[in-house]
Amino acid sequence: MDPTLIQPVVLVGGKSRRFGRDKLREPIGGEALVSRPIAALRAVFGPCVGLVGACDPAVAALGDLVIPDPYPGVGPAGGVLAALEHAGGAVFVLSGDLPAITPGVVRSILDAASDSPGAHACLGFTGRPEPCIGLYRPTAIGVLRASAARGGGLGRAIDKANLVLVPIAPRTAQNINRREDLPGDHTD
Repeated sequence: MDPTLIQPVVLVGGKSRRFGRDKLREPIGGEALVSRPIAALRAVFGPCVGLVGACDPAVAALGDLVIPDPYPGVGPAGGVLAALEHAGGAVFVLSGDLPAITPGVVRSILDAASDSPGAHACLGFTGRPEPCIGLYRPTAIGVLRASAARGGGLGRAIDKANLVLVPIAPRTAQNINRREDLPGDHTD
């Protein structure tokens, strides 16, 4: 797939309720947690990473553009839908709380998406689909709108016939929900 035709985005609109404070600003290895998925996308797509959702101004400043989320409170399904509507083409999505995500994971999903041009989405798979690590095509807009209207639920929005799953290392998909989830290179 031609990366110049894909809008890379990081979902940043969560509330960090379980973490207790804004986890995206949490320092890990001398940088904010959200910097990790941004860097993975920039390594593949260049300096064009959009951030989707309401976030702290310090987080917003780390992205290359900010995409408003007209579906607040709907969760990742609303964020992906907002990105697709904004881009007018395919989007590559990562959540903002993936400290171990790599450009290699992004490239492997793009390779699989190239081999499956009819799929609505091509997602990482760690024994279960990872809906916040993958490529979504505009053909997914209808099912994502329906999911958003029901209040969210990105994980089951796209039926298996229109979905490609790409095996990825489980550690690359670990996200941070609680402080005890932080990796060993966390600095307080």
